[in-house]
Amino acid sequence: MEKVMEVLGFDDADLGANRLNQLTQKQKNLLAEKAKSHKSFNTIIGVIIAVVFGGALLTGLGAPILAAVGGSLLESGKVTTEALLTLIPIICVVLFVLVIFGGILIVILKVIFDRANQKVDTIVRRVEGIVNFVWVERRERNTRKSGPTYKTVRVLEMRIGGETFNVNNELPNVINQGEEWIFYYTNHPFKFLSAERVK
Repeated sequence: MEKVMEVLGFDDADLGANRLNQLTQKQKNLLAEKAKSHKSFNTIIGVIIAVVFGGALLTGLGAPILAAVGGSLLESGKVTTEALLTLIPIICVVLFVLVIFGGILIVILKVIFDRANQKVDTIVRRVEGIVNFVWVERRERNTRKSGPTYKTVRVLEMRIGGETFNVNNELPNVINQGEEWIFYYTNHPFKFLSAERVK
């Protein structure tokens, strides 16, 4: 049991509180810090997207200014009417694309900031059952600029009581396949709070 406590990072006080569907102050602080980290990451991603795509959108807003300049050039005789008539449809298409682009940007930013502002879930959840460790292969997006768009990765899952959790490689070394356990956890941010073997 001590090794499980070490791998999952809990003590007897944590387990006692979790049995009563409560969190210890240590666990509350840990979850708050983890949620703050998630919020900061999502906010930074949102700001980067806003700056990059918002900058492109603002650049596109220069098209009406170019149209006004084109009109003044036409009046001064520096540009022919035929040349300006070919530019007007192009400018209209660009403006239409920018409006669509702006709408998509607003939706993406709303989703990102909603995720960043998601409340911390302090409800202690409990799952009980026979532990089954399974290696699964998943296709994930390759974040590197070189190579294929997707790569196959192996992930260790723990299946217990109708739930499936991604776990680190250390857990099967301290919990045997086929044993019956109770795990206490939270959903957002996800964290195993404590665990105990059913006797």
